Amino acid sequence: MKLYRRLLIPGLVAIGAILVLQGCETARVRPGLPAAEPASENIAVKALREGEYVFAAREFGRLAETVTPPARQDYQLKAVDALIKAGQTHEAKKQIRAIEVGGLAPDFEARRRIALALIASQEGAYVRAIRLLDRAGHPRGLSPQLYGEIFRIKAEAEQTLGNPIAAVNNLIRREQYLVEDIAKDQNQMAIWEILGPLSLATLKHEQLLARDPVLAGWLELAIIYAEDPRRFSREARAWKKANAEHPVTDTTLRTLASPAPRFIGRVDRIALLLPLSSKYSRWAEPVRDGFMAMHALDGRPDKPSVSIYDIGEEPQDVKHYYATAVREGAQLVVGPMGREAVDYLVKRSNFTVPTVLLSHTEEDTDFADSPVFQFGLTPEQEAIQAAERAYLDGRRQAAVLYPETAWGQRMYGAFSNHWQRLGGIILAERAYDPKQTDFSEPIKEVLNVRQSEARKRALEIQLKTRLNFSPRRRQDIDCIFLAADARNGRLIKPQLNYHHAAAIPVYSTSQIFTGKRDRIYDADLDGIMFGDMPWMLVEDGAITRLQQAQAGRPYANNHLDRLYALGMDSYAIVPHLNRISAESAIRFNGVTSSLSVDQWGQLQRQLLWARFRRGVPRMIDTYFKYSGQFELQDGAAYSAAPPAGS
Repeated sequence: MKLYRRLLIPGLVAIGAILVLQGCETARVRPGLPAAEPASENIAVKALREGEYVFAAREFGRLAETVTPPARQDYQLKAVDALIKAGQTHEAKKQIRAIEVGGLAPDFEARRRIALALIASQEGAYVRAIRLLDRAGHPRGLSPQLYGEIFRIKAEAEQTLGNPIAAVNNLIRREQYLVEDIAKDQNQMAIWEILGPLSLATLKHEQLLARDPVLAGWLELAIIYAEDPRRFSREARAWKKANAEHPVTDTTLRTLASPAPRFIGRVDRIALLLPLSSKYSRWAEPVRDGFMAMHALDGRPDKPSVSIYDIGEEPQDVKHYYATAVREGAQLVVGPMGREAVDYLVKRSNFTVPTVLLSHTEEDTDFADSPVFQFGLTPEQEAIQAAERAYLDGRRQAAVLYPETAWGQRMYGAFSNHWQRLGGIILAERAYDPKQTDFSEPIKEVLNVRQSEARKRALEIQLKTRLNFSPRRRQDIDCIFLAADARNGRLIKPQLNYHHAAAIPVYSTSQIFTGKRDRIYDADLDGIMFGDMPWMLVEDGAITRLQQAQAGRPYANNHLDRLYALGMDSYAIVPHLNRISAESAIRFNGVTSSLSVDQWGQLQRQLLWARFRRGVPRMIDTYFKYSGQFELQDGAAYSAAPPAGS
């Protein structure tokens, strides 16, 4: 019996130790989310006002869970509206399907159809959007605000389809539902922003066809401005006396007569400011080439001329070149490129003409009332969108791997701040040395594999025997944000798989993709999801035709092609800046992304998402359609702008 006990007890101890060890590895205890503050409509509205649309949608969704109909549907529709403003079309479509409006007041069905029309517009289905809006406006007794929204969105759809006069007619009809004077003034400026860029010949032609006296009056005003803007103030006063019944307000006329109205009128000459003879030339040249390629494809007979100014190496020289460009007749400036030059110009210059800066400034400047826009390929935007994508996919507990570089710190900071703002938790984060090839140590630390191995060694010492053991990762991580380029991503993802993390969704940014489809080398990236430009991902339709028309570009299939696309959109977006800056839900479907303008004049990119499968990026966002703004005319002309003369 004593011999039996001597044999049995060590065996039981060893078995128990292994069970304890395995229990520690496989525990699925998930820490709860931090106690969230009660949902607040004030917080949601504030987030909406400040452009935090996904956060606002989350708050409206939380509010909807606390109330009964019809307040529940009201908050649900507000959440969908916020997602539409965020460009999160897929999530908006998913949520709107769950909203039941049967038996409620007609306003609810109208709001639902308006939201569906906005989604259709973001997908490029503008004709369908107009049909939905027509149906939304059929019931009698809707609130004036809803009728106003219907006509405003119809105007946007018609303008995008190249029907500027139809757009103006919808805005004229909208005005009858507006009560506040400031709303009427804004609506009239929207009318002028459509008419202002039209050619004199087009305006005179449309005036001959006009039957509505209000439309005819607007066209006559636009003709006066187009013939000689310097005499507009005096002649507009005379026109107003002769047309006292016309609804145009004195406030609108004063704004139009000011030396530098905030809207972008007709542009006949563009100045492009780039550091071509500098250490940045490698990045500036693709932007120039993309810009000029779009100019060449622009089929309008009256398209603007382009003058290129090489601003050189020194940021302080940009002020001189900007002033020279304006003095030589530029009506719009694109550039400079680079944060230092942009910051210098913002700090020391007055923007006397509309300007598209090719970077985001760090200066504390308010461009809300100025025609100044900031357009760049900001990596922080991509990290933020990775956080939003993971959150909308239902992930809540993340780990982060990022390189020990300034870029890596920026990416980690942008992701983690936004992730926690949305209510997610960062369970673990580790930096890695991007010059290494073995990333097992930071991966083990993130996954808690190191602790598992340490427990194994401690038990082996205690039991004085070697244990058969496979380390197990922690089970509470439901996604990983990986900030990495393609080289490091190809090494890190297989090592994550080796350490039993193959099933954890991995989110990354465009840096993970070189731009060249390579089934052999990129097979190691399989499973990684990342956001990127349509220009880099879409392989059919109008974008492919654009790429074929520019097949000789030297940047194809490498990362510089993204800068080429930036140059393309910098030209293509000019005729649409008034339109998209007027309302956050309106977007321009560019080759860099779906673009909107926030309250600071920053062009926000809503990227498409793809997943590596068998070494090739496969589109996830297949619902998104690119039509209307990406059509080649006669195989040579690019309709990034409205049709000729419009």
